[in-house]
Amino acid sequence: MQIVTGYRSAVLTLLLAAVVTACGSASAAPASITCHTQYRPDAETLTGAREPSVTVERADDLAQQPETVEFETLTLQVTFHGDAPEGRNVSVVVSTPDGRPLVRDLYQFTDGGELSREFAGGHGFTGLQYVFHEGASLQVWCQADA
Repeated sequence: MQIVTGYRSAVLTLLLAAVVTACGSASAAPASITCHTQYRPDAETLTGAREPSVTVERADDLAQQPETVEFETLTLQVTFHGDAPEGRNVSVVVSTPDGRPLVRDLYQFTDGGELSREFAGGHGFTGLQYVFHEGASLQVWCQADA
């Protein structure tokens, strides 16, 4: 009986130590993220291409309005919630100028560690996304700020 109790106590102690270590090593969510773009009015050429970026501050409530970048045929909106009823998340929406969504992606994370991951090619935690509409193209990728 004592051996079993001692064994359970040792296992519980190890589990507790692992949880404390894991919690202590969790990365805090960054204060902001930056989303980079390349917009081509004609998807087949670089003529008229633009490459604006938008920095989005983390909000810990639902009052945050999205940061927006508008192009002739596409609009990008990004929000970054450090805490929300749906959990911690980054929302990336590409829509038509009249507000009709074409792409809506939600990146949920438990801590900042997920946001520091990079896809191959240096395309942040979102990877490189392509959206095409009315002959134009928009490339979008987001990464955590230091």
